[in-house]
Amino acid sequence: MHDPEHARHALGPVSIAPPDISWPEHFSRERERLRPSLGPIADELQHYGSTAIAGLSAKPVIDMMAPVLSLDQADALAPSLATAGYRKIDAGFIKRRFFRRIATDLAYHLHLVVSPTWPLKNELLFRDWLIERPEVARAYEALKVELAAMYGDDMPRYTAEKTSFLRAAVNDARLCQGLPIEEDWEE
Repeated sequence: MHDPEHARHALGPVSIAPPDISWPEHFSRERERLRPSLGPIADELQHYGSTAIAGLSAKPVIDMMAPVLSLDQADALAPSLATAGYRKIDAGFIKRRFFRRIATDLAYHLHLVVSPTWPLKNELLFRDWLIERPEVARAYEALKVELAAMYGDDMPRYTAEKTSFLRAAVNDARLCQGLPIEEDWEE
């Protein structure tokens, strides 16, 4: 059962760091480090979130996502991921498994998602939308800084407060590509 209080403590406080040009390299190294644990899934691993967008302030978290055929497949990878330092966290997701590893200055979040429309996954569309539209990226950055100041000790609340911005931007990106708007936000 999902426990919001556990998620709040497991994910720690919200802190926004200045942009760091090394974040994409951290992702590339982590993908290679995870190859023995993920096998061919590592080829599909994508870097998303604010650390994937050059020049954007972000929580010092390398968000990574890859498709799996089923949640059973993701669960079967858990022991190997544990050996690589990743802990499975129940953050209330329904269509994915979430793993976290904390390094010295960074955290790594790994999402294994059941996604029949992988290249059009909303998180990937959002990343690309922000890269293509710096003005939207700056508005998102300002929102995150404001929310971190307000909810720095409450990661679930910080995340929830970004929801309307995220959904609007994702739907703008979807419409721009001729895709229908997203109505099923359940993860």
